[in-house]
Amino acid sequence: MTDFTSLLATGTTAFVASNIDDTFVLILLFLTPNLLPRNIIIGQFLGIALLVAISSFAALLVLAIPPFAIGLMGFIPIAIGIKRLLDLRGTDNAKKEHYINKGYVSFLSVAAVTVSNGGDDIGVFTPIFAKYSTVEEVTFLVTLFMVMTGIWCIVTYCFISHPFIISRIKYISHIVTPFGLIGIGIYIISDSFIF
Repeated sequence: MTDFTSLLATGTTAFVASNIDDTFVLILLFLTPNLLPRNIIIGQFLGIALLVAISSFAALLVLAIPPFAIGLMGFIPIAIGIKRLLDLRGTDNAKKEHYINKGYVSFLSVAAVTVSNGGDDIGVFTPIFAKYSTVEEVTFLVTLFMVMTGIWCIVTYCFISHPFIISRIKYISHIVTPFGLIGIGIYIISDSFIF
């Protein structure tokens, strides 16, 4: 018999512990010009769903995902950051309109950033799925992680939408975001290969 209270506590703690750094990533994404909030949220859900699938698959096979494989994905936010820097140099309205119309590219980029920053998620989720492996437990955990993703997105969006905060960072966000993404990519790569 599964103790769902204990499972709720374990799952919530695991999600929060492994997604603290994602708060900074979400803040950067929400502040990115021409990146619609709905695409960020869709991308975040897609990225977390992929991380959960990878973790449950790894637990099923009792395999450890090599840290360098996740670490190499750090090049994704670096590439996105470099592209944003290049876009700063010469952005016209047609290019902005074209970017907005390519919403699927936006949420796939967000999902890629989420997955590339998800080494700690995989490291935390895999042992949990190995321990709690019944259909009911896995379903409960997946549902919990998706609900927590929604809460994470809402709280972060409300935080950056506060008039005091948005007035302070609105004008510098388009300059800071590319460097933030490049920094996140460098952190992901170095964290994977150092530890």
